[in-house]
Amino acid sequence: MDTAHQEISTLLNRSYPLLPAPVKDIISQRAALMPAKKGETITRQGQLLKNGILVGAGYMKVYREGPEGEIFMYYLEPGHACAMSFVCAQRTEVSGVMITALEDSLVILLPRPVMEQLMQKSHDWSRFVVDTYRARFDDLLQAFDSVVFKRLDERLLNYLHDQSAKISSRTLQITHQQIADDLHSTREAVSRLLKNMEQQGLLAINRNSLLLKTGIVRRP
Repeated sequence: MDTAHQEISTLLNRSYPLLPAPVKDIISQRAALMPAKKGETITRQGQLLKNGILVGAGYMKVYREGPEGEIFMYYLEPGHACAMSFVCAQRTEVSGVMITALEDSLVILLPRPVMEQLMQKSHDWSRFVVDTYRARFDDLLQAFDSVVFKRLDERLLNYLHDQSAKISSRTLQITHQQIADDLHSTREAVSRLLKNMEQQGLLAINRNSLLLKTGIVRRP
């Protein structure tokens, strides 16, 4: 096994511990590893997809681009797979979403023939694919519920909690526009609420970053 395939094996063992060894062996031998730098777009809308996407390391954002800006869908972390990539690759269709790395990441690219082989031979893989569809659907429902049923200040506070917990840091390297895009709001509304939180002593606003203080606690 060459270096790239050995690295895929290591990532699978670390991030996908529930996949059985035979499945991980097939993926390690036949998948490709693609590094993605922070800010790099991995998949674009309208791009023909030939591979399923597994996240080996890093942190990614899945969203759509429209005439009025971004429409946030969900995040992908190690151990996650992109359900859209599975569907498009198996049907040789174009992507309906954008995927951008929010930090330096490693993507495992799974060719369609390999996915078909795994679906035919492994019940565990089939269950993993179904669980992936369900998890991403739940992510979409959560995003929908947040927009429809929660006030913007509540959504913003939950968002900051989540971002801090995911990176285990109180310093968030993020702009007001990025937050607005993720919350389906406007930069002006987000900036106003952040300023109110700063006045309450909950955070400090710096250029392209936020420093969360003791008023905002990390989620368990």
